[in-house]
Amino acid sequence: MSNSEELLAFAEELIYTKLGSYLSDLQQVILLTAIEGTRKTYEQIAEECGYSAKYVKQDVAPKLWQLFSEALEQKITKSNLKAVLEQKIRQNASRNKSPSSVRLSPTCSDIEKGNILLIDDQPNNLRLLSDLLEEQGYEVQQAISGELALQAIAIAPPDVILLDIQLPELDGYTICQKLRANPETEELPVIFISAFNEAWDKVKAFSVGGNDYITKPFKTVEVLARVENQLKVRRLQQALKEKDHQLQAALQQLEKMSAKES
Repeated sequence: MSNSEELLAFAEELIYTKLGSYLSDLQQVILLTAIEGTRKTYEQIAEECGYSAKYVKQDVAPKLWQLFSEALEQKITKSNLKAVLEQKIRQNASRNKSPSSVRLSPTCSDIEKGNILLIDDQPNNLRLLSDLLEEQGYEVQQAISGELALQAIAIAPPDVILLDIQLPELDGYTICQKLRANPETEELPVIFISAFNEAWDKVKAFSVGGNDYITKPFKTVEVLARVENQLKVRRLQQALKEKDHQLQAALQQLEKMSAKES
């Protein structure tokens, strides 16, 4: 493992140990850029990774340095991060505590965009969310009713669904229940997004199979973070399924070979 990868792994472990938080893929790219001392601006990172410069510069990067400042109990910036991490590693090494590996360094190619389905009967809401997500490079589909949404999902299942509760004919709860009852769609991530802010509404949303809940009026950073989190979970689930299929195929092959030998 290179020194940069070691520092990155240590930094991720530090944030998780101290704050119980995971760094997003984009935060990891910014972090690695700072560790390697690459003369790359936030605007360049945003362009390479398919995000808006404003989002990276005003939302993602400040939150990243705030996390490290809190975890390390001192002001952390892009310029002093590497030196502080190296000092922390030396201190740990002197106490026989070496950093463990978390994951290899990320690249912009690791940040895969997904297909998002928006289900809302209010055109203004659809337009606002579509502009927000498309600006970040996501593919966005829209549906103004539950029936249209279910038809669209049957044709081309999205990666994540943003679902309003108040809809004509079929409400959001019913739509989610129908998705969970269908083996073809039961694992699709559903994020409820609603003006309902009572605990009962949130409990019901999760009880019918919702994966997350965003309250209107929503914050841009919150929507993007929750969508990214559900995409990450979905990719991990798909990777595990693929590994399981490969394992099953390998076992079947071994059984055939054993049968021939006997």
